[in-house]
Amino acid sequence: MSLLLLDVGNSRLKWAVADGARRSLIPGEGGAIEHRGVPATAVEAIGVESAEAIWVANVTGDRLGYQLEAGLAMRYDVEPQFAAVQAKYAGLRVAYAEPRRLGIDRWLALLAAWTQARGAACVVSAGTALTFDAVDERGQHLGGVIAPGLLAMQEAVLETTRFHAHGPTQQYTDGLGMDTDACMRQGALHAGAGLLERLAARHAAGALRLITGGDAAHLAPHLDGSWSVRPNLVLEGLLAFALKT
Repeated sequence: MSLLLLDVGNSRLKWAVADGARRSLIPGEGGAIEHRGVPATAVEAIGVESAEAIWVANVTGDRLGYQLEAGLAMRYDVEPQFAAVQAKYAGLRVAYAEPRRLGIDRWLALLAAWTQARGAACVVSAGTALTFDAVDERGQHLGGVIAPGLLAMQEAVLETTRFHAHGPTQQYTDGLGMDTDACMRQGALHAGAGLLERLAARHAAGALRLITGGDAAHLAPHLDGSWSVRPNLVLEGLLAFALKT
C-alpha cells in the first residue's frame, strides 16, 4: 500500500510517500512547502498524484485541520486520517497528565525514536520553537522543554531593544559576533546549543540523541558529535503510528 504522509507545522507542510509493505519511507519521494499559516493552500503543490491512504500530523489546530482535510479529500478522493497523541502506545508512555496537550509532532518524533531504538533517547525539534523530550529505557517519557527557536530568539531581541540590526538571519559561525547583527545571531545559536547540551547531559546521558526540524542543520555542527540529524523523524513516527507498530 502507498501512503502519503503529511507533517503540518506552524509554517511548513512536509510530505513523504511510504511503502506500507516495506514499512519505510521511499527515498526521494518527499518535499516541503511553505503554507503561510493556511496549510490547505499547499495541497495542490504536494508532488504526489495519487495515494491509497493519507495520514496527517497537524499542529495548526482544528479549524485549519478541517480545511486541510477537505482539500486532501477533494484532490485525492481519499479520506485523510489525523494522528492523535496516545497516553500509551507501542510501549511508549507519555508523562503529561493530559496527554493530548503534548504536541503531535513531539509525540511522533518520540515514537519514531522509541520504536526504532527500544531504548533511552532524547529528541529535539528545531523550528519555530526549540523543543526537547526524553524517554528512558522502559519507554517512559520523562518530560520536555519548549524554548524559542533561533529566529524567534533574534526577533524577541529586536522587538524589546533599540539595537540597529538588519533583522534575523541564519548566518551562524563558531565564534563571537563582530557587529550587532552577528552578535545577535551568535547569541541565539549559543543559547540554543547550550540548552540542548545541558538537557542531554542531565536527562539523557548515554542515550540516543536525535535532532530534526528546519534549524537542525544550523544547530548540529555546534553540538557534540553524538547527535544525529533526522530530517523526517516526525514522518517516520507517523508511519509507525499508521502501521500500528
